[in-house]
Amino acid sequence: MNNNLIYFDEPKLAFGYDQTSEDPRDGLSLFGPYEKPTSHAVQAGVIGTQKGIQNYADFVERLEKPIISNNVQRPSFLGFESIFGIKWQSKPVIERAIDEDVLKDLLSISNLQERTYKVVNLFLDEIKKVKSEEETDINIWFVVIPKSVWLKCRPLSLSTKITSSTRGEVLAFQKGQHSLFPEIEEQLEEMSEFLDSSSDFHHQLKARVINEGVQIPIQIILETTLAFKDKYREIEFEDEMKAHLAWTQSSALYYKLSRLPWKLKDIREGVCYVGLVFKRFEHLTRKGYACSAAQMFLDSGDGTIFRGNIGPWLSENEKEYHLDKTAAKDLLTKALATYWKNNGKKYPKEVFIHGRARFNQNEWDGFREAVNEVSEDTNLVGVVIKSSNKLKIFREVEKQDCKYGNLRGLGLIVNQYEGFIWTKGFVPRLNTSMSLEIPNPLRVQIVRGESKIHQVLQDILALTKLNYNACIYGDGLPVTLRFSDQIGSILTAIDDMQSELLQFKYYI
Repeated sequence: MNNNLIYFDEPKLAFGYDQTSEDPRDGLSLFGPYEKPTSHAVQAGVIGTQKGIQNYADFVERLEKPIISNNVQRPSFLGFESIFGIKWQSKPVIERAIDEDVLKDLLSISNLQERTYKVVNLFLDEIKKVKSEEETDINIWFVVIPKSVWLKCRPLSLSTKITSSTRGEVLAFQKGQHSLFPEIEEQLEEMSEFLDSSSDFHHQLKARVINEGVQIPIQIILETTLAFKDKYREIEFEDEMKAHLAWTQSSALYYKLSRLPWKLKDIREGVCYVGLVFKRFEHLTRKGYACSAAQMFLDSGDGTIFRGNIGPWLSENEKEYHLDKTAAKDLLTKALATYWKNNGKKYPKEVFIHGRARFNQNEWDGFREAVNEVSEDTNLVGVVIKSSNKLKIFREVEKQDCKYGNLRGLGLIVNQYEGFIWTKGFVPRLNTSMSLEIPNPLRVQIVRGESKIHQVLQDILALTKLNYNACIYGDGLPVTLRFSDQIGSILTAIDDMQSELLQFKYYI
């Protein structure tokens, strides 16, 4: 087969009244969310310092009104209730103030792990008290932290080998946000793998809340963010960035209320996508041990997390993870059972497993056995997805002032099993590029099973539209891989993670 450069149309999203749009912000503004709210108001609990609680109230009050932006890349925000049809009162249902003197003393502890653990305790204790002492109907916890917690309770807080800008890039990458410089995302992925998540306030608090059985999602947010200020220099945002922040926080909140802001319009029925997650335990003495997990996303766009076994999954070359047959079978069996339960007692027609490394024979035999035991009709496909800097496409420019670069959505078909897809690049709707440099494509390989490479590339582009944690036009990675590092870090933040909470909303 000859190499063919093709263009994939931008995937459509579905919103209220069965209307569609390419951009989630356009669709929400015009038609409202895909799933209507089940309650009339956000029932929020807030934990923070007195300043943090006040910043929260001011932030919510500001989101009641439009935030006008003249930038098409970061469009105006029309007001939370106007968009989502649900009230968000600036006065939370529950407030819990953290003693600032106690917090200051804890932050002065020299040992990073002890410091992080005790600071997490300070906030977690308030959540546990509410759970045991009060009968409330809150549906979201906002944990508002001062900048000092963010600076002093994270793995890189004591590092002198990494610049502050790179440190911020790594942390943003872990939390499913965009890197400002897409060309270093692969480097950031490698760096984040070696961070001890037990020393990260965000990951440890999420893990311990889940492990305590607190079945209420939490949103951890900085005081400076609620004040619409940059966390590094604490300079107030311009209106376009205020609007962007309002969109992102609002869509994340709505999703954590168990309602889909949008879904993919043309995804095929009966298809599910499973992304593999691995995170090594840096604090274990046995070399090569890691936690495995899987993220399953349905045609609706909603996600579920399955924690797998801890084992010696790191291969001898120290760059790839592989499950044994039993662990692979167990992990996919959990996913298939949940799919059956939630989809009318039917198994999926197709299962695509997305990974960053080729599946070895034992691993694939385990996945194959899990499918064969429940369904003879399910097509199982293994797909490897990696960012590649080995291939660049340059546009011939006739005019010096031409700003149009590579289009997002370009694909290159190498053969029936391999192709490239540019998920970043110029977006005509936004009149700008999603990359500051010549964008790198994703290299996509069908390494197990049978499917059409054109369909696989089209699906991966569609899955870049499901980052509910950031209300943006499109992501650079499919959602099956975007949050894998953050999920792995949460699952390994504590040694005795036992909870069966499965919903994706608890992990982002």
